[in-house]
Formats: sequence, structure tokens, C-alpha cells
Amino acid sequence: MTVTKPDTIHVDVVINMPLDDGGFLPIRTGIGAIPTQTEGLVVFPRLTGPFEFDEDAWCVTHVGTGRRIPVTFDDQEHATVFANEAGRLAAWGEDRPVLPPDVLVRLIEVAQEHGGRPDQHILDALARRAAKAAHIKES
Repeated sequence: MTVTKPDTIHVDVVINMPLDDGGFLPIRTGIGAIPTQTEGLVVFPRLTGPFEFDEDAWCVTHVGTGRRIPVTFDDQEHATVFANEAGRLAAWGEDRPVLPPDVLVRLIEVAQEHGGRPDQHILDALARRAAKAAHIKES
């Protein structure tokens, strides 16, 4: 049986390498990513180092900036379905798409609908936003 690998495109992505002092050092590295139906979004296994991947954690990344959407998926299929669905939320084909706060919230909601797990800093930001909205509503 012949296994065919999907065509990939070169994308320069940013990974944050942890430092001993608790900080991070951003490193840009080139990878072969799998295109989606959404121009400007690709999927690939999460990078755990400059040359190491975690096949059980998939990312969706914007080609122009090399920045990943801060959500992790269990497999390529879920990441791809999300990327295809996210196409209607922004002009991903642009070098630096504009994502207003309400679009960011909807992006995270769509990711969760497709099995995505937002990074903790995103969950924290959404909780702060909800608390602020509740405080304003009470006033």
C-alpha cells in the first residue's frame, strides 16, 4: 500500500523557546505546512522545538505572519475543518489581517466547536472580558 503525503508549502513560523528565567525566546523557523481551503491558513503538527513535532497536537497558522491561532487540535482533520470554517471570519490572504476583538472571540468559539483547546492566556483574556462586561451591565 502506498501512502501519499499531502503537498506542503514553506512557511516561516515563530516558536517560543522557554528560557531558564521563565521567559521565552521567539525563534523563526521554516516548516512544510499543509494548505487548507482558506487562502492564508495552513495546518501542521505543533512544534516542540526547532526540529521536533508533536503529532498529537495540531496548529492552524497564518502564512503571512507565521503566527499560529492560539488553539490546539487533536488531529489534522479537526484543525483543517476549523481553518476552512475560519475563512469567513477574516481576510486571511492579506499579509496582516485585521481581527477586531469580536472576531477574535468568534474565532475561538468556532475553534471550540471543532474540538480546539484555546491556550490558557486566551481563556484568561476571555474571562476578563466577560467579567468586565458583567460589571458594566450591573452598573
